[in-house]
Amino acid sequence: MEQQADILESEASEERLLRIEANMDTEDMIEAQTRPLIGAQADIVVSYDGTSEGGPKNDGPPWWKRPSIYILLPPFLLYATAMGSAAVPRVNLVLGLVCRHYYKERESHMIPGTFTPVRLVLGADNPECEIPEIGAQASLFSLYMNIVTGLLSAIVSPRLGQLSDRIGRRKVMILTTSGGFASEILLILCYRFPEQISYWWLLSASTVEGCLGSFTLMLALTHSYATDCTTFAKRAAAFSLFHGCLFLGIAIGPAIGGFVIEKTDDIINVFYGVLVVHVIFMAYIVFFLPESLSRTKQLLAREKWVESQRKLAESTGSKWVSGLRVLNVFEPLNILWPMNGPNLSKLRLNMIVIAAIDFVMFGVGFGAMTVVIIYSKIQFHWKTQFAAYFTSIVSSTRVFGLLVLLPLAIRLFRKKPAAGAPVAGCDPLDTWIIRGALTFEIIGYLFYVVARNTPLFVMGGVIASFGGIGSPTLQSALTKHSPAEKTGQLLGVIGLLHALGRVVGPTVFNSIYYNTAETYPQAVFTVLVAIFGVAWLASWLITPYISVEGVADDDEQESAEPEENEPLVGRS
Repeated sequence: MEQQADILESEASEERLLRIEANMDTEDMIEAQTRPLIGAQADIVVSYDGTSEGGPKNDGPPWWKRPSIYILLPPFLLYATAMGSAAVPRVNLVLGLVCRHYYKERESHMIPGTFTPVRLVLGADNPECEIPEIGAQASLFSLYMNIVTGLLSAIVSPRLGQLSDRIGRRKVMILTTSGGFASEILLILCYRFPEQISYWWLLSASTVEGCLGSFTLMLALTHSYATDCTTFAKRAAAFSLFHGCLFLGIAIGPAIGGFVIEKTDDIINVFYGVLVVHVIFMAYIVFFLPESLSRTKQLLAREKWVESQRKLAESTGSKWVSGLRVLNVFEPLNILWPMNGPNLSKLRLNMIVIAAIDFVMFGVGFGAMTVVIIYSKIQFHWKTQFAAYFTSIVSSTRVFGLLVLLPLAIRLFRKKPAAGAPVAGCDPLDTWIIRGALTFEIIGYLFYVVARNTPLFVMGGVIASFGGIGSPTLQSALTKHSPAEKTGQLLGVIGLLHALGRVVGPTVFNSIYYNTAETYPQAVFTVLVAIFGVAWLASWLITPYISVEGVADDDEQESAEPEENEPLVGRS
């Protein structure tokens, strides 16, 4: 009873705080950037590390019951490591299943006695599978899987992001993780029973994963959680930590996967380990992870959502017509085309260019991964373990760039804005980091084009991996062009673009490789160099210090009202 009374009192004080903030005067823009994005209690502020500021040291729940990015980072690192450990084995397992089907088909069309049956060990490195025709078919099937997952994720992710505003982040995280769990089970069944279950059933695994948001939604949810429990000024640093953990997991994961395959001599053991990680991750969320959105915030989000649905139904005249708008994947992108504000044309150009570059970098990075693995296996005859170690080396370099080079550049070259100085929009350092990241990508993929041996190819991967510093910088720069009250909505749009990139990237690059694998297999890397070159030229169109809606160009800048700083992700 006492605990229930404490919860009710906390929610009541939070409601009072919202009413008080609604009547407060506007604050200076620089000061507003240090205001926390969640209102925990009237006199207690949740800081970057989850501790309390502005109140007695012993006020509030103990630290392990307070939302903090440091509580979510360890399980997220474990989750990312599991995903990284299965990346290369997944591609090689698909290659093996396609190879088995290829030779079965050939054997069925041959006259008995004129064809020697090929005996393959599923999951092993079979030299018979290292031919361009099989590589092209495996690339095409991987394309189908990515299209199914990406399209469904693009439709579902923004809606699940909105749902997390109304029911909390934890429940949607569990839902998304269960999709990955079911997908891994279907993959294991296809491996264990290849005679009874065709490899085409892997498309059903992609369907399940896509319908529950896939990994792109999980990354967006972790960013939403970080947004809830950090101040605006430290949000970019929190994003960088999650990106660092993501690529650290991708770095050490393949090495762990390669070690497991080498010791057990069975590729499927990696996926058993991934299943265990899914269970651990879900259990951690259920029993240990504090919810970052209070009950009051969730109820307010539900009320706003119900009201928006009512107005939508009234404007369309039918609930059925309004319900069909769920299928409009591109509707949330309207936030990238603001309708009012100073310097409107430059503001729109900045937002479109930054979002487009982020889309290219994610889409290319995701879409080229499968092609790079298949290409290296066909051209250089890499074994699964070596491909896993290559992925670890490249990802380790990316982590070094994210956790060392990027923070060092910010510390050395970014100065704290003085009073009256422009703070809206991105600054010149952001633009130079973006251009530098694109330059690394261009040079790295040029190495891929000319490489005819393993050392040169690995060097290209290492150089391109330094381009990873562009991703958090792009997302942070994009949020600087949007009013604070639309930060959550913008995060949902970033997740949507990444889901679409998961479709467009693999579609383009797998198709190119499929059609050029036997003539000029380096064609896909040549196209990548051209795409990054266009993005590099477009980066020069970004104008620093473009103010957002509600922020004037003069020294006396207006700031958003405090009550509008709620970080509701995917707000409807």
